[in-house]
Amino acid sequence: MISRPIQVAAPTRVRERLAAATDGPRQVLHASASAIYIDLDGWCLGLVSASATRVPCALWSTIPDLTDLGRAAVRVESGALHLGHEQVRITRLADVSAPALAVHGNRGSERARCMTSSAGLVLPADGRLTVAHLDRLLGRGPGLTPLGDDVLAGWFAARLAAGRPDHVLAAAVRRRLALTTLLSATLLDCALRGEVLPELGAWLAEPDDTTAEALLAVGATSGAGMLAGAGLALTSITDRDHPGRAA
Repeated sequence: MISRPIQVAAPTRVRERLAAATDGPRQVLHASASAIYIDLDGWCLGLVSASATRVPCALWSTIPDLTDLGRAAVRVESGALHLGHEQVRITRLADVSAPALAVHGNRGSERARCMTSSAGLVLPADGRLTVAHLDRLLGRGPGLTPLGDDVLAGWFAARLAAGRPDHVLAAAVRRRLALTTLLSATLLDCALRGEVLPELGAWLAEPDDTTAEALLAVGATSGAGMLAGAGLALTSITDRDHPGRAA
């Protein structure tokens, strides 16, 4: 009996990375009921369940539980991901671009700031990050996506969405990506390109209590970190800023 392919949605760049990947087995970095992450030639590719956070580096499935698939050997064949005898087929593309912002100013969350502060992260009140801040934040914290990295992801994504990217700091982060986990490095790469979680995109588009609570619910601390970082980024922007100027 031939099983039906697992149908998924995928961001455009995820499809392109898979299409360009060479055939062969891949290392599983993490497997749970909600997500499977693999090393796709130095880039972290995920397969997430129906209830998992739709990260911008993953294939989004409608499967409720990935436990059994997480035990299977993983390989890439002709641009498609295979888990054991199951093939994953991309049937729909997903837009993960951050919405363009017209309004700046402080939209941060006190709860998010308290969570980052209690974790020992010292963040500037004016929101202006420096290379010294990168060295104190990158890779700081436990888990697949350390809290310091989540703050940076929110900061860079929001600055880009506001039309005020910081190219100097972005280049500095890229030079330091090896200091953190592969998943976190991949998500930072996504943020630097303006690719975000749906919850962060929703908050950037409509920063109210509802979208803030939805973002805070992402992971144990990931949503709080991104919300704190995005709020800092918007605080850092003034009318004197120009696109590309380092904060």
